[in-house]
Amino acid sequence: MRFQMDESFRGRNSVNHNLPKPIAFNCWKHHMGYIKDALISNDLCNFSHLNIHEIIQFIGDSNVDFYYGDLDTISISDQIICRITAEIDLNIDNFTEWVSSKGRDYKEIVLSDGSSWTIRLGQIDNRFIHIHPSRYSKKTLRVKSSTLKTAVAFFFNFGFSTENISVEKINYIRHKIVKLPLFKSNSSLAALSRVVGVFSLD
Repeated sequence: MRFQMDESFRGRNSVNHNLPKPIAFNCWKHHMGYIKDALISNDLCNFSHLNIHEIIQFIGDSNVDFYYGDLDTISISDQIICRITAEIDLNIDNFTEWVSSKGRDYKEIVLSDGSSWTIRLGQIDNRFIHIHPSRYSKKTLRVKSSTLKTAVAFFFNFGFSTENISVEKINYIRHKIVKLPLFKSNSSLAALSRVVGVFSLD
């Protein structure tokens, strides 16, 4: 998957506007492949620590369900739209009725790689299908948002090599970019190391 800067990236918007409508998907919060491609793209060459600090705010402040499978964001969107349109004529009224038809405000769809995705009514008129990986789905890691923010900032600053990861380097990142409290010992690196390990998978 090749990263392509879109209006959401330029405008610091959490929804990726390169995806087919009516999908609303926060790729910085939920898709490892998108983040990796973004971090190695030429579009970030002139970015500063302040720019990255602004972008990682897309990740939010709660726990994150983070997809690390092989499906890119377009494939995920296309499969979800295909599944929904097999059941309804896709417009916002039909979708609103469909997504709440079982007495809940969401539905789940399993994609071709076995990953499960939660589908909700979005808040943008032309992107009313809000999607994110389901909790504890296959190929999905559940992490604290602060851990994911730190990992993204670490890779931006030091690249994707996991060698020599240390409390000193992580604390530099957390102080200069992420603006979070410093780690006090190597034991604090356990959760971060798990995320770094997932990013390092081929």
